[in-house]
Amino acid sequence: MLASPSCQGVAGGRRQQAAAPRGAAAPLLLPAPAGARRGPRGCWQQRPWSSSPRSAPGPLPPRAGASAPPAADAAPAPPAAVVPLYTGKRAVVVGAGPAGSTAAMFLARQGMTVDVFERRPEPRDDEVDTGRAYIIIVIPRGQAALNDLGVPLPSAAEYKTKGTVRHNKKGQVGVSREEGNVTFRRSSLAQYLIDQARAAFPTAIRFHFGAALEGVDIAGRTAAFTGPGGRVAARYDLLVGADGVGSAVRAALQGHFPDMTVAVTDSGREYKTYRGLRGNIEPDVTAHSNPDGTYSGTMSLKTGGFEGLATAADYEGLLRAKFVGLPDAWVPAIAAQVVNETPSPAGKRIRCSRLDGPGVLLLGDAAHAVTPVFGQGANSALESCKVLGQVLAEAGGKLDEVPARFTAARLEDMHALNELDAKAYSFFRRRGLADPDFLQLLSHVLVGTILSKLVPFLYGRQPALLQLGSSVRYSTITAAVRRDSLAAAAAFAALGLWLGVKLAARLAAGGA
Repeated sequence: MLASPSCQGVAGGRRQQAAAPRGAAAPLLLPAPAGARRGPRGCWQQRPWSSSPRSAPGPLPPRAGASAPPAADAAPAPPAAVVPLYTGKRAVVVGAGPAGSTAAMFLARQGMTVDVFERRPEPRDDEVDTGRAYIIIVIPRGQAALNDLGVPLPSAAEYKTKGTVRHNKKGQVGVSREEGNVTFRRSSLAQYLIDQARAAFPTAIRFHFGAALEGVDIAGRTAAFTGPGGRVAARYDLLVGADGVGSAVRAALQGHFPDMTVAVTDSGREYKTYRGLRGNIEPDVTAHSNPDGTYSGTMSLKTGGFEGLATAADYEGLLRAKFVGLPDAWVPAIAAQVVNETPSPAGKRIRCSRLDGPGVLLLGDAAHAVTPVFGQGANSALESCKVLGQVLAEAGGKLDEVPARFTAARLEDMHALNELDAKAYSFFRRRGLADPDFLQLLSHVLVGTILSKLVPFLYGRQPALLQLGSSVRYSTITAAVRRDSLAAAAAFAALGLWLGVKLAARLAAGGA
């Protein structure tokens, strides 16, 4: 998770998805979606608390290269029984990240031959990607897709998250416990799913690394790639764009549909990573525990915030002043690592007017990227793969219907997630009740908490916003936020009217 000096945070490690009661994902700094506790100045800060043993203090080891992905505890479980409906069809997936590899498995399970093209090297060989990799916590929403495929998740202690920890500026620590979440570095998750795809579908899925998409002939259903072996033209029956925020497949769709709109919004934050630190820290400070007993993590500032930090001494001053809870020995070690590191952007928000074209569909960050604020990026991408699996089954072998069916099944929820992600940034703006987004989210949580206690049989067990980690649809959550905020506004309006009538009556009586 990322931490922010504006809330006197800690330098954090598990960046992307933390969870509140059993899976409502938590962020860098966030509007208290589930089990969070109040931080300084109205900010909410949560971070995962790992179950791994604490490491003994020791010197900072040399920076390691690409680390090996976690091994599964057992061979992949047999995929759920599925009668293949698309045998003989060929799919091309662009992007071998978590979404691309998971989508490939859903396609192969339906009998398709799948070629996955990735412009970067394989994650285990990609030192650049490994060096900037952030942490992803796979929560129940994302786990559902992997469970459907029979993909096992590692159970070693360093991959388990036990809860969230909150630091305030006085150094006080609050802990809430959750179970069932699994933690990966982004590059490790990508490699893990590549390995699982190869093991589960050794002849149906082929990966091609170092192959960049050059262009797409949508009418001719051909995608051209350039790589170490030269130019390759790959024919397809279905093209899946899982190639990230800067998606070339999405650009091809925009060229095919001039009226297609894509809104891109930056998170306004950037981060740097530290690696390989040893110390007895948990639950005193956030960090991701590695299999070798060291810790890695990230520190985040507003975009441009690193520009005023030129020397290691500048970073040491910032860390000591703003990041409460860091072990003293870590401060110079982190400063030495990050001083010459180029900050990475902490995510963008993508909203597409459509997710499909003839024989083409988009999923993951290419279709619906979000910022880390609610920790839904990778989990929503995995869920989109599960939806693709459902759509393939519902289409009954009619592959040409799949892209439009996918948009119909997923677009509303992705727009809803985009809306929620945007509203969450009201907690960074710090305008309080003067901010309509802040007021709407706050009203929902307050009204929902009260009603869930008074009439749980009618309302439910908790406000919908606190169920982001579950399989509750994003559109259901946004509808609940709007409904409850309107109810709160109506209640306050009625109260104001009643008080106004009472005051008018009193004034009239006094005048008589």
